[in-house]
Amino acid sequence: MRRFFSPPEQISEGGVTLSPEETRHLRDVLRLRVGDEASVFDGLGQEYLCSIDEVSKNAAVLKILHPIKPASPESPLEITIAAAILPGEKYEITVQKSVELGVQKLQPLYTKRCEVKPGGSSRRLERWQKIAMESAKQSGRARSMEISVPIGLEAFIASANPDNDGSLVFFSERDGADFSAIKPAEKMTAVFGPKGGWDDAELAAAKAAGFTIVTLGGRIMRAETAAIAMTAILQHRFGDLC
Repeated sequence: MRRFFSPPEQISEGGVTLSPEETRHLRDVLRLRVGDEASVFDGLGQEYLCSIDEVSKNAAVLKILHPIKPASPESPLEITIAAAILPGEKYEITVQKSVELGVQKLQPLYTKRCEVKPGGSSRRLERWQKIAMESAKQSGRARSMEISVPIGLEAFIASANPDNDGSLVFFSERDGADFSAIKPAEKMTAVFGPKGGWDDAELAAAKAAGFTIVTLGGRIMRAETAAIAMTAILQHRFGDLC
């Protein structure tokens, strides 16, 4: 089934209006025509089976036939990933795979050993959001992963609150416990570092803020690999990834 995204404000009780970009994909790439069926999701968890009523240069209008269940259900684990920003495609892979693994929110971080320095974050954020939406379309999720404006690790740690953010986990290459130290919870915040690892002061700040420091059991991984692998393990242990 062909899937398209339309924000809630473009969805009425009986119809959906697609954006110019989604319309071009429908018309020029998939070559769909009036009368063809497609599904539309709103990024908030709702999805609808629709039939195409009208296709013009800048918009397509679809008639809602009835609500349907998304192909990929949302995980019962409400997980937020905070990950140090990596150069170029490496972070784009993190964004893509986080969506596929059912992450609800991604918080990009600047750290002391981060390879990417502040500046140009609005362009990067726009690119990441586009990748996240495409990944949601391909993976069958009807809820969009939220991507926040990049912030420094210090500010992120200061804002962390176990009452609101659930179990707080800080993955490190050293000075931590194994996975058994992670407290089961319906909400979880997991933090991943940069290529160069954490500075001593960053680890100390995380401990002081109540984060559980967890190591990778001696396994050496690239930063982008660690974020994906550990998220998959968290979903397996505490979510719905069997």
